[in-house]
Amino acid sequence: MSRRERWIIVITLVVFLLINLSTAATIAGSYPTPDKRAALQVGAGSNSAFRFLLGPLDHIDSAAAVTVWRAGLFMIAALAVCAVMMVVRQTRKEEELGRAELLRAGATGPLASVWAATVVATVFCVVVALGMSIMLFPLGASVGDVIAVFGQYATTAMAAVGVALVSAQIAKTSHIANLTASSIVLAGYVLRGVADVDHTWSWLRWITPVGWAELIDPFGANNPWPAVASLAVAALGVGLAARFALGRDMDAGVIQPRPGPASSARLSSVGAVAMRLSGSLLVSWISAITLYALVIGFLQPSVDELAGDNEQMRRVLEQSGLQGSLSTLFGSTMMTFLAVAASAWSVNLVTRMRSEEVSSRTEVLLVTPTARSRYLAVYAATAAVGVVVILIAAALGMTVGDGVAGGGWSAVGDNLAAAGVQIPAALLVTGVAVALYAIRPMLVPIGWLVVIAALFLGPLSGMFSLPQWARDLSPFSHAPAVPLEPMHWLPIVVLLVIAALFAVAAQLAFHRRDIG
Repeated sequence: MSRRERWIIVITLVVFLLINLSTAATIAGSYPTPDKRAALQVGAGSNSAFRFLLGPLDHIDSAAAVTVWRAGLFMIAALAVCAVMMVVRQTRKEEELGRAELLRAGATGPLASVWAATVVATVFCVVVALGMSIMLFPLGASVGDVIAVFGQYATTAMAAVGVALVSAQIAKTSHIANLTASSIVLAGYVLRGVADVDHTWSWLRWITPVGWAELIDPFGANNPWPAVASLAVAALGVGLAARFALGRDMDAGVIQPRPGPASSARLSSVGAVAMRLSGSLLVSWISAITLYALVIGFLQPSVDELAGDNEQMRRVLEQSGLQGSLSTLFGSTMMTFLAVAASAWSVNLVTRMRSEEVSSRTEVLLVTPTARSRYLAVYAATAAVGVVVILIAAALGMTVGDGVAGGGWSAVGDNLAAAGVQIPAALLVTGVAVALYAIRPMLVPIGWLVVIAALFLGPLSGMFSLPQWARDLSPFSHAPAVPLEPMHWLPIVVLLVIAALFAVAAQLAFHRRDIG
């Protein structure tokens, strides 16, 4: 397991560190003095939307404390979700692909996968937690503060490991296991947010590991006892997972997909099969991205107010050369991030195609009078339609969040336009992912590297002062900044043409290679 996960661990660590470093650089540049940090505490720190998203800003003695507030709870929850996906990938996913059964055929007991996943995931949590905490020393953090931050990241993620181990044992598929465990982690994050916004619900902070992470209170109390509760959840999860593993058959689960009818006319085409296999996956992506878009919309009305007298924040809009408010710039920028997430959906679908082929189900389908070209075209169209639907849902989610927060409902047109101009760039990533699968299924994981590269060279490029030629490598750098600037059709047409060329190349490559 450690061999298969080694690159994922390295990439995740690098991504987390880069995000934290960019956050630290922003904090050090924007709030270098105690007076400016105090102004931030009165402004953003007292805003309900930011309290829900980031927690209360109680400590402003150093740049390290503010950096932990700005990135802390959100990044802690993100690490927990990454830990969930790692555990499910190494347990239930291995059973789905049949590899776990091959290992069990040798001198390997039923608990081997549980223990191995626990060890590898724990190492992953500890390594990332160490990186996120040790980097705070140059920002003014003490040894006790760094230990407290390490405890926040490591123990919360390990609690998620315990939840994921149980979910992987009771769920029939890796998709259900991931969805169940990730939903529990994100629900805990939301409940903690409610407790921070409304003090009458402060008890909600005590029922979730994310809330316990907040109660550790680095740079303040540095209380280790909430971390013990998260470790107890992790230990309980390992014990329950071991008990379930000993009492169930291979590839069985308590939560199973609803069995289909013995015969059905609804699956008479490859399109119907593709929608049946990917429908629930698409719904989960739409739900997650729409929820995040709601949070973004909820924050939008506060952006101009929070800028206040901050000279650097005012210069951001002036230097951009764009016409509009800081709130509009914030919404347009965040739509680019959501577009990258929408492109990741297509890579996820292509990964599902790879799994179908590895399990020999693609070969069975192609034995029927189904042409290869139609099979690939249907899945490529499903990925493209999913990208469009996700971005439309994101635009509507931002509009609803903005309206609920008091910003009005008139931004729906601007949000849809901002989402629409990002579709060609997301489709180009989709074309690359489909072409990788068509050339050789083992190349599919490169699609995730393409998404990461598009993110760092596109929306995040400004944080690292990248040269223009590097930014131009990301398709998302070429989308017009609508509604902040006039519509330019040339980059839209060029991106669509390149995406179509990748689709054609995929068809040619798929015809030439063997299946399976």
